[in-house]
Amino acid sequence: MMERVLILAAVFSLPADEAEIARLLREKGAKVVETKGVVSSVEAGDCSKWGDEEFRQLGRLTHLKSLSFGLGLSDKSLSLLSGLSELETLGSNGAQISDEGVKTLAAFKNLKVLSFFHPGKDFTGTGLAALAELPALENLTVAGSLSFGDEGMAAVGKLTHLKAFRTWHTGPTVEGVKKLKSLPNLKQLMLGQRLAYKPPTTVSDETLAVLAGMKSLETLSLSEARLTRGAMAQFKQLSDLKKLTLDGIDLPEAEVEALRQDLPKVEVKWTKPNEGVMKRINALFGPR
Repeated sequence: MMERVLILAAVFSLPADEAEIARLLREKGAKVVETKGVVSSVEAGDCSKWGDEEFRQLGRLTHLKSLSFGLGLSDKSLSLLSGLSELETLGSNGAQISDEGVKTLAAFKNLKVLSFFHPGKDFTGTGLAALAELPALENLTVAGSLSFGDEGMAAVGKLTHLKAFRTWHTGPTVEGVKKLKSLPNLKQLMLGQRLAYKPPTTVSDETLAVLAGMKSLETLSLSEARLTRGAMAQFKQLSDLKKLTLDGIDLPEAEVEALRQDLPKVEVKWTKPNEGVMKRINALFGPR
């Protein structure tokens, strides 16, 4: 039995070069996951003090499936990761990437899930259009940047393979939301309020009329807005809609119950706005 265990351990041990890279990354504070003899996942965390060599070594982990960054990811460091041909999931929080730098991601042909939280001001999202030919890209998140506006949404509208898109605390208006109507495979949409305390808005009754025309939607989440039951009743047109989440939506509770009657085949979840959310809602829509 002991011999068998030792043989299995040898089969799944990392090659010497990957083991050395894993050791280096762990010393730099990264969380490294090994699966069946390869490094499959890295959470780099804050890499703002990394040099080119650390990113270059990371780019040698050719079987890496999942990668996430905190601060420190830039156009240059992203370009050093082009060897990650099997990468499926890439996330960042606080990356200083430009629209030109985003185009580098077109090299990751197996990319399925892509997330940008709090990207820098040089990221407007227009560079995302360069990813339109990625056949596996199905899930995209952009959150926490007013620089991502209607032009960025137009670029998202070119990613016709998308099945799920999330954006909140960004800069689009209803005109940007209209660009999503070109996504024929979109099943899940999370749309949060614009990162502002004055109009225009991202989520409003006017927006709901646009969403009611997106027939492929199965799951829809809306947040930080004042909406009416009458406008949401338009979702009767969405025959595939299964779940509607109203997070921090200013709507009388009695109207929520009436909405559930309007949409009997839809699971409706509603949370009342907290004090901070109401401050934004009142600034955007005016006091009741």
